[in-house]
Amino acid sequence: MKIRIVISSIVFLSYFLNTTLAFAQKSKSEFTASQQKAIKEVSLKDYASFKNSVKPLINEMSTKQIIGLGEGTHGTAEFYKVRYWITRILIEEKGFNHVAFENDLTETWMFNEQLATTTDLNALMKQYMLSLWQNEETKELLQWVKDYNTKHDKKVSINGIDYPVQKPDILMLRQLLSKIQNTSLLPAIESMSVAADLQDGAWFGMNKKDYKADWQTLSPMVKKGYVTADSVETELKKMEIEPILKSNLLLAIGNLKQGFEPFYKRTPEGARDSIMAYNTAQIIKSTNDKVVIWAHNAHLGKTGIYNNAAGGTGGYILKLFPNNYFVLGTGTATGKFGGTTDARAVNTSPILPYQLENPIKGSWEEFLSSSQSANFYFNTAALNMTNEKKPLRFIGYGIKSGKTTYDSSNLTDLFDAFLFLRQTNEPTNLR
Repeated sequence: MKIRIVISSIVFLSYFLNTTLAFAQKSKSEFTASQQKAIKEVSLKDYASFKNSVKPLINEMSTKQIIGLGEGTHGTAEFYKVRYWITRILIEEKGFNHVAFENDLTETWMFNEQLATTTDLNALMKQYMLSLWQNEETKELLQWVKDYNTKHDKKVSINGIDYPVQKPDILMLRQLLSKIQNTSLLPAIESMSVAADLQDGAWFGMNKKDYKADWQTLSPMVKKGYVTADSVETELKKMEIEPILKSNLLLAIGNLKQGFEPFYKRTPEGARDSIMAYNTAQIIKSTNDKVVIWAHNAHLGKTGIYNNAAGGTGGYILKLFPNNYFVLGTGTATGKFGGTTDARAVNTSPILPYQLENPIKGSWEEFLSSSQSANFYFNTAALNMTNEKKPLRFIGYGIKSGKTTYDSSNLTDLFDAFLFLRQTNEPTNLR
């Protein structure tokens, strides 16, 4: 009986090994010789090794004024790490001087204003940045920028291009208006403050299970807030004040209008991407300004996803800056990632680790995993010469990573280059 069991086990093991080997051989054969040649291995050993391995990529992307560094999930440690390294190279060697985050514009402005003098970077990040940026990997970049600025005349600024919360706009307006003698706008600011409080209350309230928004009160108040903001903007444009102060005042009131506008004009969700492109353009004041953007793959892609229902900030940037934008997408196949169960991503959303589901059959993640290399980048046009479409995973700040997170995608349409790391980890919480 024991002999039969042993023989059966040997037969099964032999079958299993042969099947596995055949699958492995089949997987490897999915990469053609030209595709295997198109990929360039990346070293994650340390900064120096990484820098050496991505020289051709840096040389290609740095010819553009705006570079988008995407992320396939909002919570992957290695995506933060490699983007920090790329950003550092671009700043030190290619003259880039702005880093823009998928973060509220005015909150990030306040962060940047206090970065040089802060003695507690953790506290500053928690106050002004979404929790998806509150990790040790992102902190490395911010600390490096802080240190870099103490040693160089050409400073690097930290910027935001989004508009999720309204109260920071009011705080920025009050702070800037306190520098001039004119108090005529203060009543309007106070009126808009009520609308901002209501809207932000609803935004944060959506993360509570028992929360019910009072839309009958909120909607007309926010519409009034938009009309008031529009009037204030007109008055600000007429004021004869110091140019930088005026520019910042208009930046704040513009961001406030962006947040109020969906209630006033019922703008579609996709409008967010065109607004983020517009906000990116506001950073650039001259040909000497060069911007690196940290945001999700879906936003930085040159086309939208899910039948253009979302994404495509990159496409809008290209319309504003023709042939002057380069986007690098990033992706992974296995490991863990950070996510939150909050309905809305805010500064206080808890980010916890979750296991990545295995890539679905026929996906780009499955295909790229079949490469002989574990970590690599490639020019999308060189690897996907036939413009093939496969499912590509787009994980936001949520916790799902299965079938519903995929969309049929042509990598060449979305990105100029793509960095693939086969196995990754969740980010490190701030210490």
